[in-house]
Amino acid sequence: MMRRTLLLALLGMMPAVVASAAPYSDFFNAANPEQLGVTMFASAIAAQHKYVATHEGFELEQTLTPYVGLVGRVSGYQIYEGDGWDSPLAGHNSRPRNFGVLMAGLDLMPIQGTSFKMLGGSDVGDSDRARLEGDLSSWLWLHSRHPVNFSLTGDHFYNNGLSSGTVDLRTILDSSREMTWLIGAGGQLWDGPGEPHLIKEFGPDLGVLIRRWKIGIDLQAGYGNLGGYGTVAISRHFSWDE
Repeated sequence: MMRRTLLLALLGMMPAVVASAAPYSDFFNAANPEQLGVTMFASAIAAQHKYVATHEGFELEQTLTPYVGLVGRVSGYQIYEGDGWDSPLAGHNSRPRNFGVLMAGLDLMPIQGTSFKMLGGSDVGDSDRARLEGDLSSWLWLHSRHPVNFSLTGDHFYNNGLSSGTVDLRTILDSSREMTWLIGAGGQLWDGPGEPHLIKEFGPDLGVLIRRWKIGIDLQAGYGNLGGYGTVAISRHFSWDE
C-alpha cells in the first residue's frame, strides 16, 4: 500500500537529482539544501469478504547527497478477515490480527524522477519476523503535458514465507495550480507456501493530488483470484529544507 505515496513526488516532495556537467561527480557531496520529509498515510482494502485490512503509519526521509537518502518507516496493520497480498500471516482467525512494522533503508535516486528504496526490518505483534522490501518509482517524459509514472514494489515476509508485489502504470490526466488528476491501472500478485499458484488481482485506478495541502487520495477497484476488490489510500506530506 505504500506505493500510493509515490504520487506525492509530483509536488516536489521527493528530492530531485542535481544535474552537473560530469554526471555523478557530486555523488559524495552533501545535498544542498538538505531536506527532511515526513509522509503520513492510511489505507484500506476489501476483497469480497475474503480479505479485509487497514494500514496506517508514517515515513521519514533525510537527504544525504543529491543521489542518496535515508528512509525510516513505522506502520501498523489490522487484518480483520482472510489473507491477501500485504499479509505476513497465514490462515484465517476469528479475531482481528494486529501487528506493527519497523523498517529502515536507503533511497537511491540515480536520475531525475526515479527513486529506488531498499528497506529491511521486522514486524512486532501478531507477526514478529523479519521482512524485506524494495520500491521503484520512475517518471517518464517529465516535461510533457502528460508524464507517465511506472511503479513496482516487492516484499518478502519471513513470518509465512510469502513474496508479494505491486505494479502501477499511470499518467497525469489534468493538472492545475490546485489539483492534479491521475489515471491508470495496476494491481497485486503474491505467491508462497500454502498458495496453490500465483495469486493476482488487477484493475483501473484514479488519483488526485491537492497541491496546496500536499494531500494525495488514491482509489483502485478490480478483479482477481479473490474476486472483486477495492482499495482507498490517503497521504499527507510535510518537508523542510535544512
